[in-house]
Amino acid sequence: MLKESISSADLKRAMDDLTEQFMEARELIDDARESMETVYFSEDMAEAQEAVKATLDQYRKLLEQLSEDQRQEVLRTIGLRMEELKAQEQAITDSLHDSH
Repeated sequence: MLKESISSADLKRAMDDLTEQFMEARELIDDARESMETVYFSEDMAEAQEAVKATLDQYRKLLEQLSEDQRQEVLRTIGLRMEELKAQEQAITDSLHDSH
């Protein structure tokens, strides 16, 4: 079964939205990293994790709506950013475990 593709305008809008979400999530990860070992860390980390999850969920939903050609375009354009988000979140989590 072939998936239906979405319009180019809708795809661009979705990718722009994801890029914006990515930037916000990355900023929240940076805030969490800066607040490590402070009383603010727990809240900052929770906000960062929520933003990462929401961004990745939106990314997965977008990929499910796309034709194979569109999916490849999205993977080439913003796929690495999504992997970067996962890696940055994991790095903070790992550094927490290493410090305890």
